[in-house]
Parts: sequence; C-alpha cells; structure tokens
Amino acid sequence: MCVMRSRLTKEVSFSCQHQVSALDAHGNTVEGPVPITIEVKDINDNRPVFLQPKYEGSVRQNSRPGKPFMYVNATDLDDPATPNGQLIYQIIMQLPKVNNVMYFQINNKTGAISLTREGSQELDPLKNPSYKLVVSVEDMGGQNDHSFSDSTSVDIMVKENIWKAPEPVEIEENSTNPYPIKITQVQWNDPGALYSLVDKEKPSKFPFSIDQEGDIYVTQPLDREEKDAYVFYAVAKDEHGKPLAFPLQIQVKVKDINDNPPTCPSAVTVLEVQENEQIGSSIGTLIAHDMDEENTVNSVLEYRIVDQTPKVPRDGLFLVQSYSGTFQLAVQSLRKRDTPQYNLTVEVSDKGFKTLCFVQINIIDINDQIPIFEKPDYGNLTLPEDTAIGTVILTIQATDADEPHTGSSKILYRITQGDSEGRLEIETDPETNTGYVKVKK
Repeated sequence: MCVMRSRLTKEVSFSCQHQVSALDAHGNTVEGPVPITIEVKDINDNRPVFLQPKYEGSVRQNSRPGKPFMYVNATDLDDPATPNGQLIYQIIMQLPKVNNVMYFQINNKTGAISLTREGSQELDPLKNPSYKLVVSVEDMGGQNDHSFSDSTSVDIMVKENIWKAPEPVEIEENSTNPYPIKITQVQWNDPGALYSLVDKEKPSKFPFSIDQEGDIYVTQPLDREEKDAYVFYAVAKDEHGKPLAFPLQIQVKVKDINDNPPTCPSAVTVLEVQENEQIGSSIGTLIAHDMDEENTVNSVLEYRIVDQTPKVPRDGLFLVQSYSGTFQLAVQSLRKRDTPQYNLTVEVSDKGFKTLCFVQINIIDINDQIPIFEKPDYGNLTLPEDTAIGTVILTIQATDADEPHTGSSKILYRITQGDSEGRLEIETDPETNTGYVKVKK
C-alpha cells in the first residue's frame, strides 16, 4: 500500500501498489481483492542546480590539452533515466578572450574542464595570470525549448610551468673529472613523477642518465672528434606510466680542447716552379689538417720552413706564408741545370703541438734554347723517278739544350721551302729527335 501526501510526485515515490475489493452493505467481500498498481510519471519540474555558486581552480601553463584540471558539478531532482534529468555543461563566456580564441574546454557530460590546444600553447601567467569562465548547465540534454538551466562562475589561476627545457649545455671533451658529472636538471610541477631519457638516434653508447630527482648526468668522457653534439629528450610519467606532458629536448654541445696535433696531407708534398719565375711568384700551397674544432685557436695552424736541402746557391730560396701555407720564390729565378730539386722541412704548429711536413720543389725547364742542326747543309740528292713511296732518302739531326725528354726539348721538323707540290715529308723519332725525310707521293 502507498500513502501519498499533498500530491503525487515522482520525487516522493516511483509507484504505489494497492489491493481493491468489492464489499456488500454488511462489509462482506463480494469480489476481489484485485491488485492495482499506480505508476507516478516524472515531468520536468526541477531545474538543475550547481553544487557551488562559484568555483576556483588552477592550471599550469603548457599543460597537456584535454587533461582535466578541475570539475564543476550540478544536480537535478528529476529522473536521471529520462531526458528530464540529463544534464549538459557548456562554457558560455571566457574573460579575457585573446584574439577570439578559447583556451578552455569542458566535457559536456562530466563537467571536466581542460585546456584546448591553443590554451596549452599560449597560456602565460606573465601575460594573463587569471581567467574567469561562466559555465552553464541545462537539463533535457539542452535539446528542448522548455529545458531549465543554471550557471556558475569559475575563476582559474594560471601557474608557471616549471617543466621547461633547460638551456643548452656545453661539456668539455675528455674531462678527467670523476664520472658521473651532473650537467643539468628537469623538474615536474608536482612530486612523484618518474623520469627517463630517450634518444631517437639510438647510439650504441648513450653517455647520459637521469635520476628520480630529475638530475641529468654525463656518465663517461666525450670526444668532440667522434661526436660534437647530442640531442635527446627527458620524459616525465605518472605512476601508471602515462606521460604527464610533452618530452623536453636536451641539447649538449661537446666543447673542444686542443688534443690533436696537425697532420701532413701526405708523406711528401710535391710542388713545381719554372726556372724563369719572378721573385715573389706563388709556387703552391701545403695544406695541413687539424682535427680540432674549425675556426678556433685550437685549429689555427702556423707554417715555418726549418730546413732546405741543398742550400745552393744559398739558403732561404723559398718563403712560406705563416697562416696560409703558400710558398713563394725568394730569389729572382732558379736554373734547373744548377739544381733540379729542393727538399724543404716545414714545421706546422697549433697552440700546443708541432708537426714536421716535407715538401719537394721541382725546378721545371723552360723552352729557352734553340734547336741546332748538326750540319748547316746536307748537299744535293738525286733520286730515280720510281723511288717507292715511304722510302727514307735522308736522315737529319738537330739538338736542343733544354731538358731532355720534355716538351721543351722535343724537336719537330717541317719543310718550309722547295717542295710546293708536297712530294716529301719528314717523320721525327721522339726518342732521338732524328728526322727522316721520306717520299710521300
């Protein structure tokens, strides 16, 4: 049996069950009892109400978009199993609203408030330390013109996010300090984060580690000549292994020290100079190498000639520019017939090392001698008219005082007069410079 007071309401009772009997004038049951159930049907006669007239919360800048940092809650006495009690949340105002961009979003079913992607990227406590939201709740799923609503204000403080990438780090190579050495640190905003390092390059040796205080260490000496920079990431996760935020990029530059001597380009560097070159003429360049960092004092090389062999006609026949390694002639000219070759010992030095390199300078002959026939006149020749084509009819010889077996001493013969019809030709033996006059046609 159900007892109802004042009026039937869904909020008092969902249903009532009765037993009904028919009685005669003496009170005796004529028929029945018959069970009767009275169902009370809900109507939308209650408005939703926020549990608090005002909410306060805080969020860190650069927090992950979509991750709730606070909730608002409302209740409705209507049946939650019907549209009358289905509540929808909505942000209807954000102050300030920068460039008409919403920095906050709300889950319309749970009331969870989180950052939008723009909010995650642009919130800055130095620019706007606080925001005010007006949040509404509406029953009937917000789909009916007769639905009820309520609103509340939400004050949000923006806190600085200390989960920031540290400044790039410089580590001196081949340090003799005891390892591991702390080089920088990262820190999550709240205690309890689990830290790890990730290197996308996946090197065979990863010389860095991180402890659970967020301190990052280099674990072994680094060699700049092997690898001059490292880029890896620090990750913070919660106790369930889920990332708390985007990874932070850690940049490490390996600082050079002068630990490499200069090296010669080859065992002997060979240069050439013609014997008629003028004083100051450039002969060539010795380019030594230094594996230390370019454009630093550790790799600046200085050149100096420390020995010349032979020392004729005198010592100091050549100069070398101190910082370019370019050789110049220090005398008016050299003669190949006097000395065909010079050997120089060159000291190449950087700030802390010295290396000896060897340079060979060959003197090249120039074509400054006239070829001379051994006879001024080879006389007269008489040939039968049927002399075969290709027959050698005369051998001639000339000499040249230039260097043998070079272009300067190569002799070429040609007929310049007396054979207008081209019946004869001269072939030259390049080994002996002998000329053979032959019948051509």
